[in-house]
Amino acid sequence: MIRIAHLLDDFAMGGVTRSLSLFEDPRIARRAQSALIPMQRKAHHAPALEADLIVIHVPPCWSRLPYLAALRLRNPRARIVQVEHSYTRSFEKLRVGSARRFRLLLRIASMLVDQVVAVSHSQADWLAEAGVSRTKITTIHPWSGRFELSNIPDLEVRNGPLRLLAYGRFSQEKNFASLVKAMKGFRRHDVELTIFGSGPERQELELLAQAIPNVFIHPACSDPAPWLADCDAVVLPSKHEAFGLVATEARLAGRPILVANCDGLPEQARRGGGLVATLDKPRNIAFAISRLLTRNLPAMGKAARIGVSSQHDAIIEGWIDVIEASPKQGRMSARLGLPGLAGA
Repeated sequence: MIRIAHLLDDFAMGGVTRSLSLFEDPRIARRAQSALIPMQRKAHHAPALEADLIVIHVPPCWSRLPYLAALRLRNPRARIVQVEHSYTRSFEKLRVGSARRFRLLLRIASMLVDQVVAVSHSQADWLAEAGVSRTKITTIHPWSGRFELSNIPDLEVRNGPLRLLAYGRFSQEKNFASLVKAMKGFRRHDVELTIFGSGPERQELELLAQAIPNVFIHPACSDPAPWLADCDAVVLPSKHEAFGLVATEARLAGRPILVANCDGLPEQARRGGGLVATLDKPRNIAFAISRLLTRNLPAMGKAARIGVSSQHDAIIEGWIDVIEASPKQGRMSARLGLPGLAGA
């Protein structure tokens, strides 16, 4: 039995934590046993673990490099895998001051692990461009585990306004404020927007919605099924998004998706189940919604559900490959030379 240690710094029930339920799938559970371990920052906190495989779910940063190096040295027989849930090409463009320094961080961090798991093909290509060895990169989509969404009835022909849904963290990168502003261009009997979630932009979104009668803001909800069953399409106008589990959930529910043309989101709109558009500003979002009004949404919903049908099996197979990788393929020597690390 392979022993896996998952390192996290946030144990809230978000997308990353929920995705770990895949390791409870019988196909993996009969091969491996998992444990969750808090990840610290200082080198002296790096533990020697009783693990054959260490999976890191925290993005690399300069302050954690000493911890990562110590973790490598104290676990010379374990394979270490970094899952990149956060960093993307668009993240680098919008959030990084020095791309050169940022990419140096990514390269050094990748030297300290045996494998890097990208959560989308777009992210994998960007990581390789950033200098991470292509031989270390594999792509495995995130796990949603919400199989109950497949039981939601197929979308029927719309009778009334187009009911749009968006949900997730109310934060800048999700770009919900621009989505709300875009609704000013539509009458209530033509398009309605419902958003649920929580986060630092909640008050701003509520204030914006007060002046727009076809926008409805609701608190976070752990079960998206009722909301998905009651909508015609799901909108993801994110500024950066490594993959977007909300899009996967919409597809499982048989609902079309309107996604921003960034990072891993377009990969989920293929096979006719979605529409990819520039969703950076309110006017562009409004234009994309107008295009959605002309589409056969029930047909798109069916295509979305068909397109996602084999995704979970592919995820399981990908992780089985990681788990069963031979020591010669993955384990690296504990002898690491990192000159000038402190001053990089």
